[in-house]
Amino acid sequence: MKYNNTSEINPLDCILGQERAVEAMELGLKINNPAYNIYIAGESGTGKSTYALKVLNEYASKKNTHKDWCYIYNFENPREPIIVELEKGFGRELKKDMEKLIESLLEDFKNAFESENFEIEKNKLLDEYEIEKDMLLKQIKKYGEEKGFKLKQSKMGIVFIPLKEEEDESDESDEEFYKAKRELENMAIQVVYKIRNLEEIAEKAVLELEEEIAKLVVEPHIKRLCEKYENYDKIQDYLENIKKDIIEYMYLFYLDEEELKDKYDKEHFIKYKINLFVDNGSSKNKESAPVVVEINPSPANLFGKAEYDYANGNIKTDFTKLLSGAFHRANGGYLVLYADQLLKYTMSWEILKKTLQTKKVILETQTAIKPENMPLDVKLVLIGSHYIYDILYRYDEDFEKYFKVFVDFDSEMDKNEGNEEGIARFIASQCDKNNLRHFTKSAVEEVVKFSTRLSGDLEKLSTKFNKIMEVVIEGSAYAEFRNSEYTEQCDVKKAISEKRKRINRVETHMDESIENGFTLIETEGRKVGVINGLSVLSTGEYSFGRASRITATTSPGSKGIVNIEREVNMSGSIHNKGVLILGGYLSENFAQDLLLSLNAYVCFEQNYGGIDGDSASSAELYVLLSSLSGVPIKQNIAVTGSINQKGDIQVVGGISEKIEGFYSICKTKGLNGEQGVIIPRKNQRNLVLSDEVNDAVQDGKFKIYTVERVEEAIEILTDVKFEEIRKLVKEKLISFSKIQTVSKE
Repeated sequence: MKYNNTSEINPLDCILGQERAVEAMELGLKINNPAYNIYIAGESGTGKSTYALKVLNEYASKKNTHKDWCYIYNFENPREPIIVELEKGFGRELKKDMEKLIESLLEDFKNAFESENFEIEKNKLLDEYEIEKDMLLKQIKKYGEEKGFKLKQSKMGIVFIPLKEEEDESDESDEEFYKAKRELENMAIQVVYKIRNLEEIAEKAVLELEEEIAKLVVEPHIKRLCEKYENYDKIQDYLENIKKDIIEYMYLFYLDEEELKDKYDKEHFIKYKINLFVDNGSSKNKESAPVVVEINPSPANLFGKAEYDYANGNIKTDFTKLLSGAFHRANGGYLVLYADQLLKYTMSWEILKKTLQTKKVILETQTAIKPENMPLDVKLVLIGSHYIYDILYRYDEDFEKYFKVFVDFDSEMDKNEGNEEGIARFIASQCDKNNLRHFTKSAVEEVVKFSTRLSGDLEKLSTKFNKIMEVVIEGSAYAEFRNSEYTEQCDVKKAISEKRKRINRVETHMDESIENGFTLIETEGRKVGVINGLSVLSTGEYSFGRASRITATTSPGSKGIVNIEREVNMSGSIHNKGVLILGGYLSENFAQDLLLSLNAYVCFEQNYGGIDGDSASSAELYVLLSSLSGVPIKQNIAVTGSINQKGDIQVVGGISEKIEGFYSICKTKGLNGEQGVIIPRKNQRNLVLSDEVNDAVQDGKFKIYTVERVEEAIEILTDVKFEEIRKLVKEKLISFSKIQTVSKE
């Protein structure tokens, strides 16, 4: 690709080096099956989340599945609120319509029941009642007076007072008096009954009048709403129930606020409210399906919750206090969760599986209220590590049922023209997106070299684009500091070196310890039973190579090879395995005709933090052979590589870091042209060295030896033929065996 700087090339608009992952993702998104949810695995920084959100938004734009969801009052079972699905925007409309309905009815009812016509009709009914009531009272009053009693009304009913006290003499006998009184009392009871019956008739007539007026007030509003929401059966039923309820409790609509003091009366209006549970009407992307990312997947955040009021030690809630969770908001679209965060909440994981199983979003509350569950229509995308995927797949039998698509992100890609061009286009896109200084071609080549270094393979490029992005941003910053129009190669190199300087404090202190003689490492001379082994240390994101002095001592005995680190619990299982392999090698090569009778102690000197890995097993073998043969080992050559029982040298990791680490020590102590390292031959493709080390090798100041067999390496380390060393080792083992035999006798 011919260009001077990245402003001349097309920005990258796709993910790079993840063909396998892209194919799997496409498959998972195209299969519309509730079991085909997606797990995306990969190392941090490989672009999993960025890619997932990009492709999900692309697919979402092709689906117009945004819906509104509302909870409404359940008149038949108030403890089980009803959930209603509406077209986007209709939820907000319904909420406003119900608010306007109640506002209008409060005004209309007040106007209707305070109108002159209502008062006339009501008074007409009451007047008829009063006329009949007066007639009954006049009749009994007249009859009572004829019998000598005066009628008096009280709260207790009708009372008859005898008139005889007003006369001088009475011709009636007591018997006639009481007989007349009883007769009047019986008549009074009948009259009171008739009056109360008349009252009931009057009240009923007034109520019928009020209901008739209420219907005239309510029905036009309800009819208008029914027409507007004619496609929603649940809303139709709800509006019909509202009409009946308003007519039944119409008195609440024309009471003044001061009169509406009863808390129950005020709470009665809750049933007319709409809980706009999921509002997609205000979404910016109204024409696409929802894509929801939940970074804190607690049960409440995923599956919703209810808010509560606390009074007198009790908790109380209602359907208007139900709040949606991520599953509700993502319904009809896609939900992205992060596995490590999800598994922090055991209940979230269990409810999630139950949700996928029942195909309903379960909203649980701490009270008796049980909301109707939303039907599930979500494609779930879980992003996490390979480790979490393996754990879930192995130990959770439900995981495989619901996550049938595995999207595996690679941490490296082939180093070819297409991918190198892709990195250039990636840089171009980031420069445009983040307003950075565009990169010259040589600067891009330096970034490509950095990517190769990250991969640890000359034939690969790293897909950890977050690390590449750091170099791009910081390189641009250094170009800006120089007032340069473009980011040059020197800016990229400075960004890389300065980043290393910021995070290599531990390495610097260890170098000082070697320079001061506190840590014993020699880079000249020869010693028996002493060798420089290479290892890699990591401090957070920074890894660096370090030489360690490995020593071996041997004597007659029966303990075999003793790993001192293992004896004090400072050795990992892989390192222990490597040491045991040494015994296998010695047995095959030196103990076919005699018993191994030796005590061999192998130790990493000045190791205080533990050790693991088998990359030092070859060095441990060489130092054992040196101790047994008495042949000294060159201290100017360090060694790395694992071995098998047959003497083959096997590949190890961190080759570049190990070589650079020993080079740094040699440079500190003084390069003499004889120093170098021995590495496995198959690790040659992993040599992505710094410019300084490359130049030193090219100039003959530092050497890199590659070997495939133990025999090759030991000859380089000792300048002695392996057959001679074999002979010396054999003789020493025979002498050990004889000594051991004599000691037993």
